[in-house]
Amino acid sequence: MAGKDKEAIVICLDVGPMMSQAAPGYCSDLETAADVVNMILQRKLFSESKDEVCLVLFGTPGTANRLSDQGYHNITEVRPMGLVDLDLIKYVKTEVEPSQTSADFLDVLTVAMDIIHHVTTAAGSKFTGSRIILCSNLGGEFSQDNEEAILQAMNAKETEINFIGPSNLDEDDNEGPDEPDQAGPSNSGKPRKPKSPQQNLGEQKMRAIIKAAEGDAFSFSDVIPMLSFFETKPVRQTPWKCNLEVGSNLKVPVCGYIRIKEATAKSWKSTFMKGAKKEYTPKAVTSHHLDDEEETEVEGDDIIEGYRYGSDRIPISKEDKANMDYKLPGKVLQVLGFTKSENIKRHQYMGKNVFLFVADPNYEHAGIAFSAIVNAFYETNTVAIVRRGATARSQPKLGCLIPHIKADYESLLFFELPFAEDLRTYTFSSITQTEKFQPSDDQLQAVDKLIDSMDLMADTGEEEGEEGQETLNPVFQRRYQCLLHRALYPTESMPEIDAMLKVSLERPHAVTANSCDAVNDTKNLFKLEEIKKTAKGAGQNVFAAANQNDNANGNPIPADGGTDVSMAAMAQGAVTEVGSVSPVADFEKLIQNTDGTAFEKVCNQMQKRIEQLVLESFGNQFFSKALECLQSLRQETLKRKEPGLFNPFLRDLKQKLKTTHKLAFWQKLCTDKFTLISQSECSTSDVNDSNCSKFLQDETQPAAKDQEMVDDDADNLLDMME
Repeated sequence: MAGKDKEAIVICLDVGPMMSQAAPGYCSDLETAADVVNMILQRKLFSESKDEVCLVLFGTPGTANRLSDQGYHNITEVRPMGLVDLDLIKYVKTEVEPSQTSADFLDVLTVAMDIIHHVTTAAGSKFTGSRIILCSNLGGEFSQDNEEAILQAMNAKETEINFIGPSNLDEDDNEGPDEPDQAGPSNSGKPRKPKSPQQNLGEQKMRAIIKAAEGDAFSFSDVIPMLSFFETKPVRQTPWKCNLEVGSNLKVPVCGYIRIKEATAKSWKSTFMKGAKKEYTPKAVTSHHLDDEEETEVEGDDIIEGYRYGSDRIPISKEDKANMDYKLPGKVLQVLGFTKSENIKRHQYMGKNVFLFVADPNYEHAGIAFSAIVNAFYETNTVAIVRRGATARSQPKLGCLIPHIKADYESLLFFELPFAEDLRTYTFSSITQTEKFQPSDDQLQAVDKLIDSMDLMADTGEEEGEEGQETLNPVFQRRYQCLLHRALYPTESMPEIDAMLKVSLERPHAVTANSCDAVNDTKNLFKLEEIKKTAKGAGQNVFAAANQNDNANGNPIPADGGTDVSMAAMAQGAVTEVGSVSPVADFEKLIQNTDGTAFEKVCNQMQKRIEQLVLESFGNQFFSKALECLQSLRQETLKRKEPGLFNPFLRDLKQKLKTTHKLAFWQKLCTDKFTLISQSECSTSDVNDSNCSKFLQDETQPAAKDQEMVDDDADNLLDMME
């Protein structure tokens, strides 16, 4: 049975001179192989596997193995057979070093088989299988004397052999020296150097051994994606046995197995940091106190449970509670009735488990009766409404049994259903009640096209359709990554999310490519318009203006840690758009933790606010604020390498200033040498330095004339007011 299997695994890692060679800036085969071995060990550790692992290094300067006196030199058994622990992972990660001594990979297979023979034949051994994992680029010399003996020993012990190296030993593997070799976190895009004649001979020999032993060969690029995710602990299935009661006379023995259950991570444990032996787990002590000045302690015998009924509390003793409890039916699976399957809606499925019921294999007649029930349900499109009591002390659950027929078995699936108190009934008005909200035929077709283009099960030609059962929970994976990092590096900060985990969170590339046109069509047919909220009461603006005047007069407002505690800030609430009072602060707050479309949206708001401040300014009243906004916009777009969100806007602003007689602001920009983002500042810019200088060259006379006209208008207006 799956839960009882226990495997003896010998990992053979080549540390010889050929493994340490690498192009400048790239990881060597030894570093990649050590990463692969670490991934294997991590999966064993977090899955709490009962398999035992032995680590053997070959190509070491010294020798330490049971066959050393027989000529098997430069082979070291650094870790005897045992369960995987953090010490072994730390050793592979930090203490495996390259050597200048070569060793025969056939010799290390002989040593590995000797280890397996020793541990599997020992008294009390409970191993049910054995495996050898060889990690090497096969660049060292080897002899062919003991090949036949190795294969005979493997066949006798039914030992599996897996080879992991730069190549998967495919005979058609003829990649050139400039083609990529290994894929993964440390070797993405690594150029492959030509194989030496010795490597070709080694691969040929290993290919023959793999074929004779019916083993498997993997390249680093094949195995790293498979090992990049932590494996969870396997769960041994225990059948829930009961009788399926149909009426008072028909009882069919069945076995229930959990088909789907929400996985939960292990709970955190409180630990006494300075404890030793069994003192590391503190015990919780609960005490009860009255809500008075002395906080009088109350003994547990003086406390009684009560039920709140209105404003009163009705005490209930243990005897009363026992007498008023529902009389449990015990362990039961009882059919209450039958109904058509369409009467059970998908949204009515409840519970955390889905059970699969099959006939009890210990009763021959039970299988015949159970098969008849399943097929009758299937042919009549019927489901059974049942009551299930898991144990003699558990509350009964209401559920349904749905037929589930496969080629090799017949079963009933149990889904928990709600009681009347569990239902929540809401009434909503129809979205399409008015003609305004009714979608057009083009819109309906666009959504249909979008759904079809994003079908995960469609054959895209690039990758297979993804199913939920093949997708690991990213929360668990991230937790395992952080736990392992904290165990290995107690003082360092937590690492970034693993690259492979990030890829698993993204939409499949094939789906993105297929849905590109459909997304654009949908976006064009469903226009989104921003609805601006009406300005709030004038009190907020008054306090904001007062706050500005205080700052302008040099009276700083005290704040703790830079926090704005002004009346305006308290009245304003959450920032949703770039406002006119403090646009720079609003802009900087809105762009926090944003990227892509969200950042572009905030930049567009800032651009509109700059135009408003300049074009609606009375004289040069708001020029300083507009310039601050422009500087902030330029700084943030440059920081995020998005010159396309600044340069076109500044060009358009220049033209608008010329046509609206606001050249005084343009003159201010020229004086401050405020220009476009150049290629010297950002490589993605399309403007060189000479064009940036030309951009500022313009006639200043109209600007001065315009400023004089504005000043005259302002003076005339003030004279009229006097």
